[in-house]
Amino acid sequence: MHSTRLLQCTLLLALPLAFTACTVPPLGFSRPEAAPLELASGETRSIDFFTASRNLDSGILLQEGTRYALAVVTLSHWIDGDIETNENGEPLDQRGFSNALMPFAYLGTFRRSPEHRWFELMLYQKGCKGESLRGISELTMDESSGSYQFVAPCDGKLTLFVNDSFGFYGNNAGYANIALSRVN
Repeated sequence: MHSTRLLQCTLLLALPLAFTACTVPPLGFSRPEAAPLELASGETRSIDFFTASRNLDSGILLQEGTRYALAVVTLSHWIDGDIETNENGEPLDQRGFSNALMPFAYLGTFRRSPEHRWFELMLYQKGCKGESLRGISELTMDESSGSYQFVAPCDGKLTLFVNDSFGFYGNNAGYANIALSRVN
């Protein structure tokens, strides 16, 4: 009877360790990165986008020379600190706002991309260097589908972010669903 009790106590002590081992990788090990997804012609994937994300890895591999469509549906108000509307008084969205709304003009030099608007949705492919950094305003708007179209400049995963200063993503609010489709 003593050995049965000892076995029960050992199992009870080991049980929590077994469950935590299933959910937490052991120290010194990391989970392998998921293989990027390549879209087939006509295929669409949905991406949850939060404006507070400094670099959102879409997990989608773009292929050089391939045309893609990007449709943005804003699901909650986009806010940059205390700025909720653009220079036209419209709620913020993927097009961002002009530097004129900033309290000091020189702050515009601290945007990740000074050539683009504040809070503009940005697309980037790490392997392409600077040639892949684009703002949504540089993409072609297809009025019939309501989506932005672009051609990938190289093979590489798509990263998304809003154009803000590096240290100030914590004061961003807003959420959108982005549908990325391969056109050809």
